[in-house]
Amino acid sequence: MLIKSYKCMNNHGIFSPDRTKVRTLLSIKSIFLFLLFTFAFEMAYASSVYSQTKVFTMQSAEKTVLQVFKEIEKNSEFIIFYRDGVIDLNRKVSVNVVNQSVDKILEQLLAHTDNGFTIKDRQIIIYKKETSATPSVSQQKNKIKVTGVVTDAKGESIIGANVVVKGNPTIGAITNMEGRYEVMLPSDDVILLVSYLGYNTEEIKVKGRRNINVVLHEDSKALDEVVIVGYGKQKKESVVVSMSSIKPKDIVVPSRSLNNSLAGQVAGLIAVQRSGEPGYDNAEFWIRGVSTFAGGTSPLVLVDGVPRNMSDIEPDEIETFSVLKDAAATAIYGAEGANGVVLVTTKRGRVEKAKISFKTEHTISSPTRLPEFVGSADYLSLYNEALRNDGEGPQFSDELIAHYRNNDDPDLYPNTNWIDELLRKNTFSHRYTLNVRGGTEKAKYFVSGAYYNESGLFKNRPNGIYDTNIGIDRFNLRSNIDMAVSSTTTVGVDLAMQYLINNYPGTGTSTIFRSMLITPPYAFPAVYSDGTVATYAQERDANMRNPYNLLMNSGYAKEYRTGIQSKVNVNQKLDFITKGLSANLNVSYDYDSEMIIRREYNPTRYHATGRDELGQLIFSTVVSGNPDIQDPKNSATSATKKIYIDASINYKRTFGKHDVGAMLLYMQKETQQHNVPLPFRKQGFVGRATYGYDGRYFIEGNFGYTGSEAFAEGNRFGFFPAIGAAYYLSNESFYPEAIKKVVNKLKLRASVGRTGNDKTGQERFLYRPTFTTNAGGFTQGIGDTGGTNGIGNGIVEGRFAAPYLAWEIEDKQNYGFDLGLFDNRIDIIFDYFRSERRDILLQRRTVPQLGGLRQDPWQNFGKVRNQGIDMSMNLNQQIGKLKLSARGTFTFTRNKILEYDELPQKYGYQAVTGTRVSENTLYIADRLYTEDDFIVSTNANGLKTYKLRSELPRPTLGGLIGPGDIKYVDVNGDGVIDSYDQVRGVGNPSTPEIIYGFGLNAEYKGFYASIFFQGAGNTSVLLGGATSEGWYPFSWGVDQSNYRTFALDRWTENNPSQDVIIPRLHKNNANNANNRVASTWWLRNGSFLRLKNIEFGYQLPKKFMDKIGFEAARIYIMGYNLAVWDDIKYFDPEAGNANAGLNYPLPRTFTLGLDFTF
Repeated sequence: MLIKSYKCMNNHGIFSPDRTKVRTLLSIKSIFLFLLFTFAFEMAYASSVYSQTKVFTMQSAEKTVLQVFKEIEKNSEFIIFYRDGVIDLNRKVSVNVVNQSVDKILEQLLAHTDNGFTIKDRQIIIYKKETSATPSVSQQKNKIKVTGVVTDAKGESIIGANVVVKGNPTIGAITNMEGRYEVMLPSDDVILLVSYLGYNTEEIKVKGRRNINVVLHEDSKALDEVVIVGYGKQKKESVVVSMSSIKPKDIVVPSRSLNNSLAGQVAGLIAVQRSGEPGYDNAEFWIRGVSTFAGGTSPLVLVDGVPRNMSDIEPDEIETFSVLKDAAATAIYGAEGANGVVLVTTKRGRVEKAKISFKTEHTISSPTRLPEFVGSADYLSLYNEALRNDGEGPQFSDELIAHYRNNDDPDLYPNTNWIDELLRKNTFSHRYTLNVRGGTEKAKYFVSGAYYNESGLFKNRPNGIYDTNIGIDRFNLRSNIDMAVSSTTTVGVDLAMQYLINNYPGTGTSTIFRSMLITPPYAFPAVYSDGTVATYAQERDANMRNPYNLLMNSGYAKEYRTGIQSKVNVNQKLDFITKGLSANLNVSYDYDSEMIIRREYNPTRYHATGRDELGQLIFSTVVSGNPDIQDPKNSATSATKKIYIDASINYKRTFGKHDVGAMLLYMQKETQQHNVPLPFRKQGFVGRATYGYDGRYFIEGNFGYTGSEAFAEGNRFGFFPAIGAAYYLSNESFYPEAIKKVVNKLKLRASVGRTGNDKTGQERFLYRPTFTTNAGGFTQGIGDTGGTNGIGNGIVEGRFAAPYLAWEIEDKQNYGFDLGLFDNRIDIIFDYFRSERRDILLQRRTVPQLGGLRQDPWQNFGKVRNQGIDMSMNLNQQIGKLKLSARGTFTFTRNKILEYDELPQKYGYQAVTGTRVSENTLYIADRLYTEDDFIVSTNANGLKTYKLRSELPRPTLGGLIGPGDIKYVDVNGDGVIDSYDQVRGVGNPSTPEIIYGFGLNAEYKGFYASIFFQGAGNTSVLLGGATSEGWYPFSWGVDQSNYRTFALDRWTENNPSQDVIIPRLHKNNANNANNRVASTWWLRNGSFLRLKNIEFGYQLPKKFMDKIGFEAARIYIMGYNLAVWDDIKYFDPEAGNANAGLNYPLPRTFTLGLDFTF
């Protein structure tokens, strides 16, 4: 390979814990990290420099120097650099070595010549030895000496860089072992070209300078030459499919779950995080939106080619992260490709000395938003207001309210802030990772270990009997080993393990949060001043319990989960049959086990009714309990085994300008769950053929032929083909040079194809009926059917057999282009997509019940169209030593239900068909009633009563109607407000149609900063008008409600405004029925813009690192979820559902990190 005037010869340049012997987590961490450090240092010590370990056996006579060079590179990973004219390549030589290093070969090869050589790892530089001849004075006067050093962006010396005069490559030099060069120039009015393989060439004007240091930057085009696609790799220029990727350094993961960092980062991917609860905070995500109203919508996730859980991966283990979007990319996954595919590959070893990396991160978190509530006195006053609105007198006297306001006796007149009593202000998490990476040509390795700890928001019990907070401890271990068994056979062995210990309260987190946010502040204190456990005067269910008791006095649970993933890969070259042919085999075995141990605690609970003459509290016993914590109970145990196998024949070869490739693969997988007698199984065949011509025209066809147990014989297998093509217009000879200076890359892409889906939840073997063998309620004979006589058991058909069921089908189209501007400083990828999913798998709801079916039958029915655009843009620019980069993504997707299982609607505006998936059906709020809408009278209590005027539509939704209540639009004009006035398709779907992100990075002399924003649009949030308790005051009366401060913005007689949040107050749900229904009054714009993360860091100088024996080190601080701009304000908009604010809040985090490599 010619590199300017120099030659580069290389042309490829469970375990369950012993509950009585569980050690402290500190001991576990110490042992874990000690073993990892020990292993890492052993690997580093055992690894030698490549040039010392690689040996050759070469016995050749009468070969040219060039032939010997080629043989060295063919049988090793050395790259030989030399300058034209430095060495006689046609000289015949004899070499005779047996198991000797490359030094011995070169010593024989260059003996008795004026050439020498230097070696650094895999780079061999041939040079001409200096002579004692001294140039004449006149020659020196006519030459200008220029010297300098060539380094990379990290400041590391580049050995073998080419420095030549532009237009005269015979004048030049090559950098030495320190990256230094010296070149004699005829004048200073010249331009130097500085180049090196894998780096961008720099043009330097001399202009009188005598010392010129040059920094070369990596050529992103060369580095990105190969990308991961389904079941293989391809050159980036030949890719015809629609795919997006994200660099691992851009994946910011302050929590346990990788999913939470994807929103706005990847074009075409829509992600929403609903909860911040540790262990249950995984974001939901979809690729190009939702294309179905039934069944699964989640994409297929493959880790190293095997279906696995992405949240189990430690971020520092990731090598590549790609998203496959169109049919040409996903059809080969057949049954599982309809919702898109996520490909994650983990790091592997390299042929280099062992490099050990260590990272530690420490994070402090707090909720992005928490609800605020009024105090007890205001709460009771507001309830009296609700009673007056309902025509009743006050329940709480001014004197009593004054006791609460003055905090006269906190035991009897409490003012409890449940958030302060139960939640911490901040939580903490810690992450430690250690990995070692290296290898030789015979064996390469990547070994990684990590420990992650995260605590939740709940406070601990004061006496510390047990831990009531949520907590996660996760240990990760990964080992990826690649071995060259022979010159044609490689074997890879991967092993990964996760061990998790989750702690949480005995009562579920959602129950505690719900109780905490709907329990009034006046009911009782968290605990009485003498330590007595408090509660309501009467407990009916979890809704009538002290939230403090639910957290502190319900015991705790520990979950132990062990996950083991293993994979063996064998690749065999079959060049002896035909060049470019190979076979590949992957076999994986995964095992997950889980055990939950609970310790229950249920102490006696009391309610204070007053004080005696001595001032002591008088208690009534509400619930008698047990003062002792119960013994541990194994409440749940589960295990899952997964086996995956694929075997393929692959062919890839180049004939002149023609690149051809093909693959045929067989796949099968089996999942065996604990207590499920029959395993889940799937199998299929995959094929792909590719062709490229002259770097301009590319075409690819592929198919998936997949079988599923969900369908009967005859419908069991589905065939899913796709074809795609790309045209590199900018590589055409006729592409104008003037345009190329601006648009240097223009690639057009198109694809069509079909994918499938067989997801039906846990329903299996749908083509078979089910029967209940002990069904009761049968009458036998002529016994007394009104009593128990004559009632017997029998056999009843449950699920109706559906032998006609077949695959869901999705036909997809994709059209896009890749654009490179200004020498790829700006890179743009744009796609338009359109798909139609039909034969959706669902249970029919419109089948007449008179047929006697106990369950709705399954059928292929329904059709949804989905279309949109997605795009990404990257900008890179360097100004002196300042490096700037910007990136952005934008995704818009919109679906439409074309066919839906519904009866013909009386009014078309109520039909689901023709609307979008997850749209709302709502009453249309016109305004609030005013007093002019009523005939006003006065009742016996002296309070106003209201009779609606006859000319207005008559509401029939229940409750009391008066001024300040919601007046709805009579949509059908029949004079009555009823269910026929609900309208489908109002507002936007609950799933955002628009997701976008944009960010900026800057680097200067070791300092760097980055900022990233993420947003969502075209989405609506329906507040709690429909579900009431978390939103509307006094939903369940005065004892089972709370009052958020935003609800102070309400309608009153003194504030009869139409521009309020809350209509007039009512004492309970029954009286408030009219206002509680789902209507546009409660609909909000769910769009938001979030400051997702900011990071500042410093890369320590290379010279300092060399002095202390380290290769690199950096320190950084990072903020995550720092701010959000939205229209809701009351809770985090991403939570986005009717009960938002009743769930565990999303976190705002700040992280301090340090990582170094040696």
